[in-house]
This record gives sequence, C-alpha cells and structure tokens, in this order.
Amino acid sequence: MNSRWGFEEDDAKLWDQAANDLNDPKHAVGPLTLDGANDVTGLGQRMGIDATYEQARAKVEQLLGEGQEYLGRLADTLLAVAADYEAREHASESSFKQKDVEGN
Repeated sequence: MNSRWGFEEDDAKLWDQAANDLNDPKHAVGPLTLDGANDVTGLGQRMGIDATYEQARAKVEQLLGEGQEYLGRLADTLLAVAADYEAREHASESSFKQKDVEGN
C-alpha cells in the first residue's frame, strides 16, 4: 500500500515503534518482585511494604502492556484507514475513467 501522501504509513510506523519501545520496560518490571521478610531490611512483610510495592509493580507492568496494545491498535487503525482511502481513491478514479470512455 502506498497512498498518495504516505503519511498514514509513516505515522503507523511511528506508533508501532512506540508500542515496541514499551516492550523492554515491561519485561524489566516483571522480575522486580520482593520475596518477603528478607526484603527492605526484613521489615517489608511486617509493615506491608512488600504488598504495596507488588501492587504498584504489577500496575506498572499492566499499564505498560496496555500501552503496547493501544499503540499497536492505533498503528493498525492508521494502516486500515490508509487502505480504505486507497481503495476509495482507486474506485473513484476507475469510475471517472469509465464515464470518460462512455462519453459522459
């Protein structure tokens, strides 16, 4: 697909790259867990720090994953819009050519 302006494909590539750029941080957050009483100088579990930290860590991981998904959808949507635009432009061009051949 190569639209007249090409900006749709270029924009889609940018959004797709943005989605890919979230992959490394998302995977880096995954293993950053606390393992209980030995964390945070042994007070983590008793003070609830480990549970609070885990909630925050899991939320960051979730949001990064959602960001990847949404940015990927945006890229796909831009490509679909470009394809639709190309198809409509081609159909209109064909219609005009057909009318010209028919002498209308």
